[in-house]
Amino acid sequence: MGKIIGFIVNAGHLDIEWYQPLRSYRFWTIKTMEQLIHKAAPRDDYATYVLDGQVFPLEEYLSVVPADRAAAAQLVQSGKLSIGPFYTQFDEWLPSAEAIIRNCLWGNRLSRRFGRCMQAGYLPDNFGHPPQLPQILRNFGLDSLLFMRGMPDIGEDHPDEFLYEGLDGSQVVASHFRESYGGAFDLFSEPADPIQPCDIPYYPGYLSFDYHLELSEQNNTEHIARSLAANARRIQNRYPSGVIPLIAGFDHMPPQIHIGEAIRIANDIQQDITFLMGSAEDYIRLLQSRMDKPLIIKQELTGSVYQQILLGALSTRTYLKRQHFAAEILLEKYVEPLLAWAQYQHFQTKPALLQEAWRMILINSAHDSIHGSSVDEVHLEMEARYAAVRQIAAGQIHEILAFAGDLVPSRQPAGERGVMAYAPVGSPAPQTLELWLPVGGAAVCMTDSAGDPLPTQILERETCETNGLGQERNDLVPDALYRKILFQDYLASQEIKAYTWKPASPAGETVTLQNNDSAGRPAPVLDNGILRVEFHGALAELLDYRTGKRYPALNLLEEEADAGDAWDFSPPWIPGEVVRSTRFAFQCRLAEQGPVRQSVCLTGCLNVPLRLNGDERSAGRVDLPVTLTVSLLADTPRLDVRLQLDNQARDHRIRLRVPMGIKSDEIISQGQLAIIRRPVETPREKRAWRQPPTRLLPFREWLSVCDGRLGLAIAVKGLYDYEAIPNPLTGEPEICLTLLRGFAKMGRMNMMQRSDRASAGFDTPGAQCPGLQEIEWSYLPYSADPGDIAPFLPFADSFLCPPAVHAIRPKRSAALAMDLPDNRPTLEPAAWHNLFAWPDNHIRLSCFKKAYDDDSFILRFYENQGKRGRLVLDAKSFARVWQTDMNEQDIRPVPLENGQIKLDIAPYQAITLRLAAALPNEDAGV
Repeated sequence: MGKIIGFIVNAGHLDIEWYQPLRSYRFWTIKTMEQLIHKAAPRDDYATYVLDGQVFPLEEYLSVVPADRAAAAQLVQSGKLSIGPFYTQFDEWLPSAEAIIRNCLWGNRLSRRFGRCMQAGYLPDNFGHPPQLPQILRNFGLDSLLFMRGMPDIGEDHPDEFLYEGLDGSQVVASHFRESYGGAFDLFSEPADPIQPCDIPYYPGYLSFDYHLELSEQNNTEHIARSLAANARRIQNRYPSGVIPLIAGFDHMPPQIHIGEAIRIANDIQQDITFLMGSAEDYIRLLQSRMDKPLIIKQELTGSVYQQILLGALSTRTYLKRQHFAAEILLEKYVEPLLAWAQYQHFQTKPALLQEAWRMILINSAHDSIHGSSVDEVHLEMEARYAAVRQIAAGQIHEILAFAGDLVPSRQPAGERGVMAYAPVGSPAPQTLELWLPVGGAAVCMTDSAGDPLPTQILERETCETNGLGQERNDLVPDALYRKILFQDYLASQEIKAYTWKPASPAGETVTLQNNDSAGRPAPVLDNGILRVEFHGALAELLDYRTGKRYPALNLLEEEADAGDAWDFSPPWIPGEVVRSTRFAFQCRLAEQGPVRQSVCLTGCLNVPLRLNGDERSAGRVDLPVTLTVSLLADTPRLDVRLQLDNQARDHRIRLRVPMGIKSDEIISQGQLAIIRRPVETPREKRAWRQPPTRLLPFREWLSVCDGRLGLAIAVKGLYDYEAIPNPLTGEPEICLTLLRGFAKMGRMNMMQRSDRASAGFDTPGAQCPGLQEIEWSYLPYSADPGDIAPFLPFADSFLCPPAVHAIRPKRSAALAMDLPDNRPTLEPAAWHNLFAWPDNHIRLSCFKKAYDDDSFILRFYENQGKRGRLVLDAKSFARVWQTDMNEQDIRPVPLENGQIKLDIAPYQAITLRLAAALPNEDAGV
């Protein structure tokens, strides 16, 4: 090893919204860029400013100062400004794998428009790192991870540079910032007044940036130089390569104007360390050149030995998490595949719409945004962005399905009405389709394209409110002519299918016209021949006929005090009352009963303390109205639940507590691009941790417990944390899912869960989550399969991604029909969805969409369970295929053999393909 090198990276951690909303922080970004352009960059001794691994702040700056675009590009190209490789500093647990991949893709492409993209996995403040992150980073040419939070406890004398290996074997060089991402020198040695409020009439929320400017313009360069040398010597043994990372900057810090002069002095006053300055990528390249036999770590990074991990943020403002889940699902599973199909059929797509929707999601994916840990104004703006995604998605889905109605053969006579449906996922059970049709009080039966009748159920409309004279106070929306229709059919993944309807015959096709007389009767059981459900107060008891296994005490709600903050749940220091739904009477009534769905409504109230007073629960109490709608679908082995809860209490947590009834020492759950197995037992501290080992752990979409013979899975829509608690009598794990948390302050300290603060104590009344909360989950009992860790997955998928349905209007205007070229390639729906008809449940579809740069198509799938596989894809509709990385850069051509793609897939490997459509008069497969 040569001489020790102290490598200075001048950076600012630029939260795009946090304790100020986006447009207020944008003023800070403008001042930061002005500091760089006018003060730091002109200096010969200033190397570069790292824009926090993002490109979004530069994009925001140029939206206000577009005249500086050329100057900004020149700074990037000269190296004075280092941008990318990400679009925003995303969280790694809450966004989907595809959302993370798009963040990388957007960051790469937009950075390169300015001339250069920093190739370093700079993620300094993320709350841990999932085990498939190395594979994602490597797919974008990023061979490093620079991080602060999540280091596991691997012994006291471990190095802070190592190789981090993912589940698929991908490795990245990891550099751990043990103290923080701002430890180059004592940044606060020249004290400035704290951040100052700058109230104006009608808006008291703006904060001054002067504090940050004062810190960045420190003139005591000799003190900084001595601080650099002292800090480098203190931590040099942690870096066997002899390359010591020293991050000069902190939250929202602009460039350190005089850092170059301080580096010169630091080199003059001592001889054992050489100080250099550069980007995070420059540091990694130097580190790689000097690493020798590094330590390899092969586990997810969720430790809190040195830094708080703060996984309580997974369930902060759960209403935001549910909206995020819906937005991602709509784009990834519905809009993008449908647009790809329609584009193949020469539909005139409008790419700006999809781009706008994805931009909203990527902005909201920024860690302090999606954490729900910002001031209330931030999250109001986030809700508007999620609403925009839903609006765009709904319009595009219906537009494409209407277009499909012009192409896909159906039995409807000319000018009559038909129905188009799209299934994002396939299932061995019939899927339930739902739409409004103008049938009035008539009984109709849905029919498939062959004219065969399908199980159909017509739901009753609501009644209108009346005034004191008995007159209706409103009309119905939609019009009273419309009724909600349920019907069932078998659908394959990505299938587009046509239906019609006809009057139900007296012979009695399986049609139910529901009315108010049939609803409201007591319903002791639900039974679909596969599952049977009995009700005991607020609880449900599930019997699986296939195995004889009973699952009692489902749907238990548990409420307790929360003395925590945006970052962590914490019980109060004074133990208080725990309220369970079993204490209260719940009424049980039949809500629906038909050939498609049978449902029971359980209604009651939780009577809970109103709030916390200090650490004690208040004497004042409040009722929280609760409705649990429990549903069984015909021929489907799952039990669906929709909770509606009107939250009027504060400072508390409500969880779903599920006694799994199965003995196991591990929890199986879905993560990004892989199923994760974790022990039930909480890790033990080998020494004192900065924050005690977390009992709340992240997951996505579902989790399960299995004893090798029987299993129970829970699929959820937009919940992201769980706690496994062993039952002291049976040893069986009980799963707790956080449904709601309420707290009054963004940051607290001296809590039972955490002593030091994670942020300032801004008021966040919206974080109490007042009002109606609607949350959905589904229970899926199953028999273990030695070859499949998750045999229930197709049924979970159909719960999470139900079919989208569109009613074709009669006599559709010719002005709406497209002028399609005569020589366009034709593609029957069956030929399209055959592309996705692989039989292996352990290989999962990640995305199918239009490519970023051209009119080819991107198909990505991944191995989910750690097994090797052989995949044969029917690609007759495509002319050429390439394997690419996630950055959509070609790696190699993939041969087509008789229109088929044959691929070997390694354990946990994600594979991306680019497919080019056949041109007119061009034979597919050539």
